[in-house]
Amino acid sequence: MKIINKTRLLAVKGNSILVLEKIDTPIKLSFAGGISKKKETLEETLVRETMEEIGFKINPNDLTFFKTKSKTIDNTIIVKHYYKLKTNSDAFKVIETEKFKAVYWIKWKDAIEYLDKEDRKATKEYFTKKVRRNIKLLKRIEKVLSQNK
Repeated sequence: MKIINKTRLLAVKGNSILVLEKIDTPIKLSFAGGISKKKETLEETLVRETMEEIGFKINPNDLTFFKTKSKTIDNTIIVKHYYKLKTNSDAFKVIETEKFKAVYWIKWKDAIEYLDKEDRKATKEYFTKKVRRNIKLLKRIEKVLSQNK
């Protein structure tokens, strides 16, 4: 069985998310990210793909792992790894014009219907208070653990 690891950037600015609008009609939105190359970490993949797609330079230390979702199609397991990045930057533009026609901030509730199923679920999950509280709790736990090293 083949495994394909994909990364997705859930870039957040307040109640908005950074999306790439695909060339397709009707409107289809996506997150920056792509398929991991051999010997490449997931974070390296996300940094590389985001730069290639929208020219947006990410510091891997600013990324926070959010969730992993997998599905099986035929004899292939596709694993999507979501990373969160809080940013106020507008330093991006479409580089891969053969795939995307625009990149922009949009209120997450306005984007939901145009995202694929996994991206939609990840977005909804992020913007619920329960998950945001859990992320804060995990950060506190990580801080305590790092102080005890």
